[in-house]
Amino acid sequence: MEKYIIRPWVGKDYLSGGVFGKKVLVLGESHYCHEVEQGKCAACRIENMKEDCHSQTEDVIEEYLENYSGEPYQQTFLCFERALAGRELSEQERCELWNSVIFYNYFQLNTTGPREEPNKNALKISEESFRQLLEEFMPDAIIVWGLRLFDTLPSWDGHPSTLKVEDSTDVWHYNINGKNIPAMLVHHPSSPSGKSWPYWHQFHKVFIGEPLFK
Repeated sequence: MEKYIIRPWVGKDYLSGGVFGKKVLVLGESHYCHEVEQGKCAACRIENMKEDCHSQTEDVIEEYLENYSGEPYQQTFLCFERALAGRELSEQERCELWNSVIFYNYFQLNTTGPREEPNKNALKISEESFRQLLEEFMPDAIIVWGLRLFDTLPSWDGHPSTLKVEDSTDVWHYNINGKNIPAMLVHHPSSPSGKSWPYWHQFHKVFIGEPLFK
């Protein structure tokens, strides 16, 4: 099996920290595919994997950066980037921001929609790939989209904490090869509560700092 069934988007400035001055991993949940139900999707049939399935995440981010059309999934990325920056961004700033992070969907097999629970095979594969991701890229901070995903993530003998501003949110701390890697919960930016980007910005600016654009 490939190291990642669906490769992460790795921004070209991730290793240097980019606009945040630190290595940030943004963790989504899954890709959706209507062909899964018919058994036609190669991303759910590893033995028939195609390149366009490996590159799904990369293709989604590239399309967002190069051709914003207002699709619902693109609005999710738009809302999230505003939560990071605390304001609307120019096209140049948008590219700088996304080239500063890794974006990765945790579940490595596609689902038919946002309410579908992953199967046991997907859970096992996804946990193994997530561990490889952390060991390979050693992020300084992880931002987790959604409570369901946050509760699904492996614990690996880590420990919890709470990040408090006016309100509070949960943080889980991983210990990967001796490095503490905190993972902060935010509401999914496509959800009603997650769309309040001024509210979530107060957490992001404490957790990873304000972005410094060129």
